[in-house]
Amino acid sequence: MIFCIFPIVIILGCISPPLKDDVVHTGDLIIRGDEKMVIEVTQYFQQGNVYIEDEAELVLKNTQFMLGRGDVPTIHTYIFVGENATLTIQHSTIFPYEPKYGMGALVVVRTSGKVNITDSNTSIHLLEVIDNGMVTITNSEMVFDIGGLLQVSGGSTHVVDSTLGALGVYVPAHSHVNVHGVKSGMYLESWDIHDIIPDVNYDLVLERTHILEDNLGPGPYERGWIFFIDPQAHARIADSELRKVFIDVLNEEINLDNLNLGVPSDLAYQDIELENITITGQWGICVTDSEMTIRNSEYLFIQISGHSELTMIDSHMVEFIPRDFYGTIVFENCTWTNAGEIIGGEPYHSMGNDFTIRGSLIISPELRVHLQWRNAQVRRVYEIFILDRNGQPVKDITIVIDGESFVTEGGKPEFTLDFDEKNYGEPILIEIYKEGKGIATFQVDFFTETPIRITEN
Repeated sequence: MIFCIFPIVIILGCISPPLKDDVVHTGDLIIRGDEKMVIEVTQYFQQGNVYIEDEAELVLKNTQFMLGRGDVPTIHTYIFVGENATLTIQHSTIFPYEPKYGMGALVVVRTSGKVNITDSNTSIHLLEVIDNGMVTITNSEMVFDIGGLLQVSGGSTHVVDSTLGALGVYVPAHSHVNVHGVKSGMYLESWDIHDIIPDVNYDLVLERTHILEDNLGPGPYERGWIFFIDPQAHARIADSELRKVFIDVLNEEINLDNLNLGVPSDLAYQDIELENITITGQWGICVTDSEMTIRNSEYLFIQISGHSELTMIDSHMVEFIPRDFYGTIVFENCTWTNAGEIIGGEPYHSMGNDFTIRGSLIISPELRVHLQWRNAQVRRVYEIFILDRNGQPVKDITIVIDGESFVTEGGKPEFTLDFDEKNYGEPILIEIYKEGKGIATFQVDFFTETPIRITEN
């Protein structure tokens, strides 16, 4: 019995019926064929992803459904609803398991099928409607401490008499959007996506729905309004406050400068014009098979793919998620804080990552806990500045790593380490010799600040 980990839940002002004993399921929950699984008046703890496939249906009635990561490598733990499948949530709540130690889960529902949420108070972090998904939310709340995002890029979605933490709007290729004055904390009596994107290829209608005010502060959280803009869209967004905006760059060579938070900013790319917009959370940059340089920017959410070459100068990355990335990132006086996932072998995330990082980078201490790593490789190049007792650079040194020697020439010695999920947090001993004499020893791991600056012993 694990009653202690379930809170008492009151759904929209009504006390739920007495619940049965806890049910704990470890491993992915897979419902296939024409199976209909009904979980009713139960405290159910699911450790792992949920897959509703074929014409199957999962029904939650008067139930507390807690989702934990189990063996899932990503922080996001998913409920996948297939094209002909159905998820029904009635008088129930879904929320993440938060362990005492380590990283908890963020609940994500990704649907190309049917999702019906009625009279329910959920802590879903992200509900993503794709392809031909059909979603109906009635008299419900979808709000998490740092989330509650309804993100729509396809299908048909109808929200009535409900509250959302955030709304994510996709602007498709060749469509037109021209808006101004968008802010968080809006109550929408009757709103249709076609009001702002007349030629959009999906349906989204909100009636008597409240989008929460964005008061979370900077970082990788979900509140207010988010725009995902296809690079071939025709977009004009002005005089607005957005939580995030995502720009996709594909097969391009591009420079971006001065992307900042909390101050009015402008950005122009292709036929996308952002004028006098204030970003409160993150700048989302998706880079695929491109050469990009970013300068003097902050709170960047970098999603990078293919054989891209990215250079970041005097900038701050708050979230990093490579997806099938095999190129190089060069940092010059940069910081990385908050979050990241380096994942391979997961079709819904990325099948592999094998890339190189070099340059001057400070990785903040919380990444030692927050960074998720599995089935991926990273090469990190470490440059060393070694000074003698007089403060002068020591040149032509020998570097010994785990007993193997590398002779360097010139004033900028460097070495490369290969990391995977098993060793990225393990310290590696480095010994420095000059003319056969040991002058310094130190330890490094993936998180070590670069360049490494030491004084000979």
